[in-house]
Amino acid sequence: MDMQGSGSSKPAARPVLQGSGAPAGATSARPAHAQATGRFDPTVDAAQLLRRVGFFTLVFLLPIGAVVSRRAAVILTPIAVALLVLASLIDRAPQKPLIAIRNAFMTPGGVAALVLLGWAIVSISWTPFPETATDKVIQIGWMTLIGVAGVASLPERVRTANLHLIPVGVAIGALGALALGAFRAQDVNAELMDADPLERGLVVLAVMVWPAVAWLVSRRRVLGACVLLGVVAVATCVMPENAALLAVAVGAALYVITRLTGDRGVRVIAVLMPALLALAPLFPLILRPFLKFFHGPLYPGAVALRAWAEETGREPLRMITGHGLDTSIRARVAGFLSPDAPRTLPFEIWYELGVVGALAAAVALGYAIFASRRHNNPALTSGIVACFGAAFTIACFGAANAQSWWLATLGATIITFVAIQRGEFRNLRPAAGLRKPPPAAG
Repeated sequence: MDMQGSGSSKPAARPVLQGSGAPAGATSARPAHAQATGRFDPTVDAAQLLRRVGFFTLVFLLPIGAVVSRRAAVILTPIAVALLVLASLIDRAPQKPLIAIRNAFMTPGGVAALVLLGWAIVSISWTPFPETATDKVIQIGWMTLIGVAGVASLPERVRTANLHLIPVGVAIGALGALALGAFRAQDVNAELMDADPLERGLVVLAVMVWPAVAWLVSRRRVLGACVLLGVVAVATCVMPENAALLAVAVGAALYVITRLTGDRGVRVIAVLMPALLALAPLFPLILRPFLKFFHGPLYPGAVALRAWAEETGREPLRMITGHGLDTSIRARVAGFLSPDAPRTLPFEIWYELGVVGALAAAVALGYAIFASRRHNNPALTSGIVACFGAAFTIACFGAANAQSWWLATLGATIITFVAIQRGEFRNLRPAAGLRKPPPAAG
């Protein structure tokens, strides 16, 4: 006999989670081993604090410090990653990210990246500057290890409170750059001031603004994302060099294209951008006649392309092996290379690593852009593609390339994008029902 309808029946007791005030069914951000003990674990709380400080250093202090210090990215990125790694060791996070990283290196893009790094190491045997080339390989390897460690130390679910710091840090950094630019414009001794930290800071902002835009758009704060992008674009105008401003413009164009066209736009960009790198030796033959016709033979771009063509004709076999790592800059100082030669990423890769390095870099770049389609969030995919476009534009202007601060900035940006991907698990809230449930039968 059914006794649930009688008045003497007692209401069912509410399930209570020991050690937590959350109702049953709520998603807890604490690890499973902490819930199993039925009490708060001080080590888990310490890990969360370290992780919060690490994110604060990576996404808040880095874009602000890069505006005022040349070494900010090189110093702050390893500190932030060390805190994240320590936090993951304390709360004994699962090692699934390590498996994901191992699988990433088993893809065609990962194999191409390993081939590029291995070819750069092998090129030390024939470079005229083996000591500096060895130091450069160590820097590249160290920054790559930091980036991999940072990605592997991220938890499977990142708290949104940590991710809200991303646009705040970029906004404060852009406002600081505007203030420094205004002060530098009004100072009568502005030409005596070191403008290199501000230039580097603007480059950092031009890259790190895209994870901030992706996060704001994913949280349906489109107006805030547009305002932030506009502030960064205005901040890049305080310096006469237009590499950062053009990077923001290219990134914005790619972002709009990928949002409107979806997967087709990503596929086209994944082919065009690596093609510019792989077919770079044809630029002197294609672009130089147009530059001479519109700007004259003494135009800096036409002169640089002529120097590139002369260098290719002087040693055509070097297009296969390259001259060795870290020779494009050192050769100018030593007189082996014309000072009018381009200072761009395509020229440096072809001059130093030859066709092997250039094709490996093109395959790695194309596969990385193509792999961004795997994300279910269109805002995140568009932000990643826009960031690739901005970074490629900056590299083509010769503003960074394989320098330590640039590699540290790219590593911090990659870690930020992975954190955004793992912070989307609570993007949508369940809708509350407004209608009363139907009466029970009988």
